Amino acid sequence: MAPHKTIIIGAGASGIAMSHTLKCKLGYTNFKIYEKREGLGGTWRANTYPGCGSDVAIHLYSFSFNLNPNWTEELCDQEEILNYMESTVDKFGLRPYIQFNCECLGATWSNERQLWDVTFLNLRTKEKLVESANVLLSAVGGFSQPRIVEFPGMEKFKGRVFHTAEWDHSYDYTGKKMAVIGNGCSAAQVVPNVAPRVAKLTQYARSAQWYHARPNHKFTRFEKACFNYVPLLQRYHRLKLFMSTDNLASVYGSSEKQIRQRVDIERKAMKYIRSQCPEKYHSFIVPDFPLGCKRRIFDPGYLKSLHNEHVDLLPEGIKELTETGIVSESGLYEDFDVIVLATGFQVQNFLAPMEIIGKNGKSLREQWASKAGAQAYMGTYVHNFPNFAML
Repeated sequence: MAPHKTIIIGAGASGIAMSHTLKCKLGYTNFKIYEKREGLGGTWRANTYPGCGSDVAIHLYSFSFNLNPNWTEELCDQEEILNYMESTVDKFGLRPYIQFNCECLGATWSNERQLWDVTFLNLRTKEKLVESANVLLSAVGGFSQPRIVEFPGMEKFKGRVFHTAEWDHSYDYTGKKMAVIGNGCSAAQVVPNVAPRVAKLTQYARSAQWYHARPNHKFTRFEKACFNYVPLLQRYHRLKLFMSTDNLASVYGSSEKQIRQRVDIERKAMKYIRSQCPEKYHSFIVPDFPLGCKRRIFDPGYLKSLHNEHVDLLPEGIKELTETGIVSESGLYEDFDVIVLATGFQVQNFLAPMEIIGKNGKSLREQWASKAGAQAYMGTYVHNFPNFAML
């Protein structure tokens, strides 16, 4: 069998966009997408926790080649985004090019054959297979591997433990005592959505975050009709969103003007945080670091949820787990039925768990370790790894 000339790893947003470019713009069909999950969507299939949704305006956070005039709201939830991605793949006939339940274990460049030999594991049959390609494209994304933190005594805990990216929908947390560890974007979405159903919720957060107002406009029938029938209106709306979003990044610079802009945003965020959360948390919930050191969080009702009497925010890490609960760093103990790990993803562990070996026999991880960390031309191509690109 002739090898697929191009292999794409991952059927998330970037993998779908690349396959559309190859097939629909270039007329090139000699490619195959390998996806480890049972369906497409990447992070929008993996993350199904309560409250999961986009914090980027949806008319911008969508494919430029398949604008959707019928989005229901400005910041859509996970289900609507995933349905959009599914419909996009079917609309452009990309599904036949995707092989699901097939995890990439690694790839090795053959200097003799000038090809990539890519090893996969069929997650259903547990069989390994090797495919060859002239071009290898990694579209695994930064949110493909959950960051599982191993706390002392974790094996002793007799309740349920799961990561937000591996939410156990078979578990009914109604009336249970829940711990949420972490305070990033996923925690900010989970807490207000599970709080009404649990008996007690304690969140462990070692550091503060910059929270901002999150206006989520619901599009009217008239607005949807305009997007559908007024020529270029949606394109213009998308351009405005791009310009405003791009302008946000400019405040992270070092010029006097950028510093003034950043300080002004910090002042507004500080005022917003204090106006929304209980006064007892004011001493530690406002960050003491500049805007931009962490990802900004557009508040989905998280700060208001802290007013619930059965919801506590503890600004501490975890010392250990016991059979029935958690001991914090200061020694505070509390019983729990379930522990939710909102600890993020292995965003710095690029391409994990794949091992990509280039033309000099060294792996990509080894080459980066011998340098000053991850380096790539335009964030895409890496020296010594021919015809290999990261999307």
